[in-house]
Amino acid sequence: MLSRLSLVICLCASLGCSEDASAPSSGPIVDNTQWVPSSEDEAIFGAPPEGSGCAPTPIDCDEYYPWPPGECVDFPTNASCIAAYIPECFPPSYTVLAIYTRRPDDRIPLCDWLTLEQPSLQAIRAGDVIEVRAYHNELTAPVPGEARMAFAVGDKVAFDKLVLIPHASEFLTGTWIADKDYPAGTTLLWHIDNHGRNEYLLIEVNIL
Repeated sequence: MLSRLSLVICLCASLGCSEDASAPSSGPIVDNTQWVPSSEDEAIFGAPPEGSGCAPTPIDCDEYYPWPPGECVDFPTNASCIAAYIPECFPPSYTVLAIYTRRPDDRIPLCDWLTLEQPSLQAIRAGDVIEVRAYHNELTAPVPGEARMAFAVGDKVAFDKLVLIPHASEFLTGTWIADKDYPAGTTLLWHIDNHGRNEYLLIEVNIL
């Protein structure tokens, strides 16, 4: 898993962790404990390369899996659990969606194409500004290559980032202006297209 100390430092630098820092935007449309695998991605994100996919069942995660409903999972730094995606706890009070594309060994590719979905928590009105905050750890494989992180509201791609590999770790922020009204419960998609041993976080998605 990611180094907790280094990631907390990065989160604090990006989002603010002091007592006086302003709170994140007050209009979340996602709950990072509610993501589930989706099969609705091909029409929006294209067809996956042949042989791509994700291991559906976490490995060596009996202590944690199934993930507790509505709660984040708090791993010790030496946890042996390997999973494609986890609603992971990070201080001071964040629940991030962590996607790990690592491999338990060279014979078992864990995750190189993953789309998750959930219904939007609230309605989005035409003209609303949606902000997506995400993070990827240092991308090291394959070289050369590229990774993609994307978020869709209904059938509209609201956030779409291609990152060339190799690439240093970084926070990514993007905004999208809603083109029409979307009712509460509209399907939201979070997509990772990647090859190699890399790590990604969806931090939050808010109406500003």
